Amino acid sequence: MILTGLKPILNSIKMKKIYSIILGCVAGFALVSCSDDSYTSKYDDPSKTKVVSCDKVLTGVFKAGNTWLNPIYYRYYVQSTTSGMFSQVIGSTNSRGRYMGAGTGYYNTRWQDFYDMLSQYRLLEKTYNELDPGNQELNKLYLIIGRSVMQQQLSEMLSLFGSLPYSQASTLWYTGDYAGSKPAYDKDTDLYKTILDDLKDANNYLQTGNIKSSTIAQLAIQDFVNKGDLTLWRKYINSLRLRVALHLASNGELAATAQAAIQEMLTDPDTYPMVDNNNEMTTVSPDNDKLNFQDEINRAIENSSYNRASGAMMRALNVSADGSYENADPRLPVLYDPNPDDKYIGLDPSERLSDQDANTSYIYQGSTAKYYAALDTATFTRNSGLPGLWMSAAEVSFGKAEAYAMGWAGSVNATKAKEAFIEGMIQSTDFYYQLNSTGTYRKAISKPSDAVIRAYAESQWDESNMQKCIITQKWVNFGMYNELEAWNCVRRTGYPELQFKRDLTSVDTPIVPNRLKYASDEVNYNTANYNAATNNGSTDTWSAKLFWMKDTWYTEIAGE
Repeated sequence: MILTGLKPILNSIKMKKIYSIILGCVAGFALVSCSDDSYTSKYDDPSKTKVVSCDKVLTGVFKAGNTWLNPIYYRYYVQSTTSGMFSQVIGSTNSRGRYMGAGTGYYNTRWQDFYDMLSQYRLLEKTYNELDPGNQELNKLYLIIGRSVMQQQLSEMLSLFGSLPYSQASTLWYTGDYAGSKPAYDKDTDLYKTILDDLKDANNYLQTGNIKSSTIAQLAIQDFVNKGDLTLWRKYINSLRLRVALHLASNGELAATAQAAIQEMLTDPDTYPMVDNNNEMTTVSPDNDKLNFQDEINRAIENSSYNRASGAMMRALNVSADGSYENADPRLPVLYDPNPDDKYIGLDPSERLSDQDANTSYIYQGSTAKYYAALDTATFTRNSGLPGLWMSAAEVSFGKAEAYAMGWAGSVNATKAKEAFIEGMIQSTDFYYQLNSTGTYRKAISKPSDAVIRAYAESQWDESNMQKCIITQKWVNFGMYNELEAWNCVRRTGYPELQFKRDLTSVDTPIVPNRLKYASDEVNYNTANYNAATNNGSTDTWSAKLFWMKDTWYTEIAGE
């Protein structure tokens, strides 16, 4: 039910007190692992102020989205068991019930966490709307940025579930209307259009809004992402709009709308600047903000099954079938640790489960060792410099490359597509080597020369199937950092080409899902609207195809 995290409150307090409670919870929702001190040590805590202001509630929006925006343990565990496995950016065994992923209880929490974040945005929205026109002008910046970040999470929810409650959701805390708080579902197509339009409006406002210097200065105090830099916010917002538009451009009823948005942005880069280099990436720094992402990822990955390389990833990195790597991608040594035989073996779904289990603990020089390559320890699991990454320059370059290759920027332009593709390869390689250099667990690996990186990028270009080579490298770049976007790439294009075995032990999820089923809270507490949206549950299935997906995005292979 979309009570947005307030169910415990409703059970213990009177409705007339909800407004005062929400002020005390403005920044307290959805933090599974990072303590409040991570934020309040440096930024004003909205729960400790007597005056609710837009700038402080903006921090509450960021904080409520922390678990799903940054490399937090909970996010990595849930995504690894769903989109990470379903996209094969991580390796997984052919175990019983594997396509159920983390389980419906975790998906219910994912649902609740988004609506907790939406509650914070609704508070921001309400606070802004109650201001007089003059103060609205001073505070619109906070509303625009908060809405944009919230809509990044909205786009993720749409890609997981499809249509969902939004326009009427997260209002109970201030209306007190319990019956009216059960919101109807908005069509996913309508919500995607809203996101594209709102992000365009956000860029236009940041470009021409004549924003007061005092407003920008206050933003810098509350903004632990871009530190009040409006140019960086514009670049993030336009890059996010490109991500969403590309998500919709291949298939479905919004393809033309999405392609028009892509063309609009790429043909007018002065109006729609994007993240163009690694110095402009949208990140959250643990050093500056005391957010210990390394501990989070270490708990999720170290000594777990969620750090193993996949066979698909090793093939994409040009590793030989026997694990040798003479001609491999330059990123390989900073992305993965080899096994003790100095081989990069990926865990592949074509293997028998018994062999996978045996290989996980194979004998090396008389001792038990790990057979499969694993995420690089120095780069990821023991790197105190590990940042949150909201938008990378490489993602944007690969997005531009696809747009030029597919003719979505006006007409097919193989030359521009190749240029953007090579730029993305260089940016991705530079980023992961730079990330490796921030670690102190062992000596940093020296980055290959620019000539070597460019030559490898050239070797991966395939003009006969431009989309395939572009999406494959974009998928590699997402890797462990953004497993959901990696799955979105595969579901909409069929690249890279993945194989899955049927799980003969499962009735509900015998094969890889197309989407997640709706949260149990919806079925139990928002029943009427759930039934109206799903034809009494008949369309709420794991196999239901979302409108933007390719009809067949994977190949089923025979086996146990």
